Amino acid sequence: MMLINFKTKVFLKAFVITILSTILWYSSHAQKQNITDSLSHDIIENIYKEEPNTLETEGDSIKKPSFNGYPYAFYTPESKLAFGAGGIFIFYGGKEKDLRPSKVGFGGYYSTNNQYKISLNPSLYFFSNRLYIEAPISYGYFVNKYWGIGDNTKDYADASYSINTFSSTLIVQIPPKMFLADRTGIIFEYDNTEIVDRFDNELLLNDTLPGHDGATLYGLGTDLVWDTRDNIFFPNEGGYQYFKVVFYPGISDYTFAKMELDMRAYRAISPDHVFAFNFYVESALGETPFYRLPALGGQKHMRGYFNGRYRDNFYGMIQAEYRQYFWKRLGFVVFGGAGNVASNMIEYNFDNLKYSFGGGLRFLFNKKQKVNLRMDMGFGNDGNRGIYFGLQEAF
Repeated sequence: MMLINFKTKVFLKAFVITILSTILWYSSHAQKQNITDSLSHDIIENIYKEEPNTLETEGDSIKKPSFNGYPYAFYTPESKLAFGAGGIFIFYGGKEKDLRPSKVGFGGYYSTNNQYKISLNPSLYFFSNRLYIEAPISYGYFVNKYWGIGDNTKDYADASYSINTFSSTLIVQIPPKMFLADRTGIIFEYDNTEIVDRFDNELLLNDTLPGHDGATLYGLGTDLVWDTRDNIFFPNEGGYQYFKVVFYPGISDYTFAKMELDMRAYRAISPDHVFAFNFYVESALGETPFYRLPALGGQKHMRGYFNGRYRDNFYGMIQAEYRQYFWKRLGFVVFGGAGNVASNMIEYNFDNLKYSFGGGLRFLFNKKQKVNLRMDMGFGNDGNRGIYFGLQEAF
């Protein structure tokens, strides 16, 4: 286990104090309906999802395994006060010079009103990067929100509902023989979701709404990856393109398909002074459970909106971010984005775009691998706003 030196501890304590102070201030000043419950839905899954790329080596020292753990706390009207912990174990599955780093992420939280979630997220490379395996597993109970479907749904006080959910995915990627991609893979997915309590959300009393009672889903799909980033945790140069399509056949409670396209580019004006760009599209076709519809918001896309504030069959957004370190291990970012949802791509309404902007602080948690502990504050249309923190950049 890598020990954290005294200076790092001091910086980390200061960063954590800043985060906790911001959360306390934010929770006392935010409007009731516009607080984004980012952590309880996104943090554990998304912290560790990125596919690792080749890192610049410094002799053999960077090949040594490393572990970093961190605590966190947050407050929302749904979860009340919650405490959790997470960590990331980084290692190499071989001795090849250009082997990408594998990682196993884990995390969990528990709140004062009995919400909880635990997750394990292995991302593994073997055989000179020719084999990549990703197998996230999560289980929990938490409160979500549903405002209806479309890009103009009203904001009201009774949007909450609670669910129990267990999900697991297995992705096996190998170098492809076609498409000229860096990797292509097969995806197996299982998801079991139960609507535990609708509270006073009248929209969920509609028996014709797909997923109104939850669902058991089995998915089979494929994905393609093109990756030229110089570092996956804090890229200065290169790009990343990801395409995924998953089909949910008749053995599932609902029959539908989902597609995802994620394109990123990075340009540095000087070392670690980086402009990052992201174009993201997600689409669903068929009888899709409402909670699996493409959703605007969250800690990765359109920060400032509750993840799912707007949902529909099609979602497209674009965002940009400037990142830099300004003093030793401390850094900052500023970001902005625009996006919307629609019933299909043809009906996408540019006149009703949603906008988001904000900024955040960074603490260089793992210097060799350049892993940041981050805190962002995002703002959107109509008083929407959110606070987010975790490991790694948003994109």
